[in-house]
Amino acid sequence: MKKNIYGLCIWVAVFLTFYVAVIGNRSEAKESGRVSSIVSREDIIKILPQKEPKRKISSVEPVLVSEFDLERIDNPPYHPAMLKVDDDANFYAFDFKQGFIHKFYFSSDWKKLNHTAFGKGIGQGPGEITRLLDFKIFKNELYLLDEGKGAIEIYSTDGNYIRSVRPDNGYVPRKFTVNNSYLVIETLKPAEHLFYAYDLSGKFKFAFGEFIEKKSMENPVYQDNQLSENFSENRFLYLPRFFGFMALYENNKLIMVKETIDGLAAARNNLPQEKSVAKGISAQIVQRSVETVYQYSIYDRILLVRAYDYKKEFSNWDIYNLENLDYLITLKFRPRCNSFALYKDKIAVLSETDTGFKLQIYDIGNILNEVKF
Repeated sequence: MKKNIYGLCIWVAVFLTFYVAVIGNRSEAKESGRVSSIVSREDIIKILPQKEPKRKISSVEPVLVSEFDLERIDNPPYHPAMLKVDDDANFYAFDFKQGFIHKFYFSSDWKKLNHTAFGKGIGQGPGEITRLLDFKIFKNELYLLDEGKGAIEIYSTDGNYIRSVRPDNGYVPRKFTVNNSYLVIETLKPAEHLFYAYDLSGKFKFAFGEFIEKKSMENPVYQDNQLSENFSENRFLYLPRFFGFMALYENNKLIMVKETIDGLAAARNNLPQEKSVAKGISAQIVQRSVETVYQYSIYDRILLVRAYDYKKEFSNWDIYNLENLDYLITLKFRPRCNSFALYKDKIAVLSETDTGFKLQIYDIGNILNEVKF
């Protein structure tokens, strides 16, 4: 009997020692920052590396096809940004000073520019914009996310105002994408899930998506990202600015997470911080090293990403395969720009000059011939 009791005590002691060791290791790892969403656990998302170890610079440069000084056109935009393109090669930019949408369309050789402007300007009314946070084009409709009203204003590509959509549960959207069935939004305030899906009238349907990077979830600058347009039916990209990876979703399912060519190693130098701006008031900021996705544009199988290196003070224009997020090549010449949009083998580049803004068209067909999709 004593032997059985002694044996039982020994097994209990071994179990408790093992349990304490495991819990202690987990706690220590969490406290030291070793366990995060990018470190493997059973329920942790695996982030795939790129096949290429470093950037490959194209042997040729983009070819400048045409250039237009926008201050010379009738009714020019004062501060255009967020350049987008529709399926018919019409380009759109939002004028942040006047609140109008400017539409640019070209001759077949890209040498002549035509232009119209539409919208209801700056304000709180239907169709008016106070502060634009995001802008998408889907099936001949323009979706403009207005932070001031917490609404998405919708126009046709012909310039007709259609309607306004607000999430019915009171969430204020800050990023979004749209498909045939749903509006998918991210909220301004920290939330349980990454995404919230609504029908096209604004009625809440379901939430999905866990935060892939769980560090500093309360810091909106560190967690800032972009959501791409939908492609291949119901796929979209989640593109964090500072994390060194990109994520591919299909409907409400995460399909893949892959490093950018800068990768997780470069992203570790982006440090979330809290800065005192006044007595008793602090702000969430980021000590920036590199924005691994600063801007993007997609077309067909191509994902074009502009990454910005703050230490070297220059941009890299990187081309990825949109289907599997494989890095392919980097443009030899880096156009200076505020925003850009990709259409087939052409890039429209919007940039600010000493006198105003200009719109340039570059041909990258010779660069695309250097890679295999």
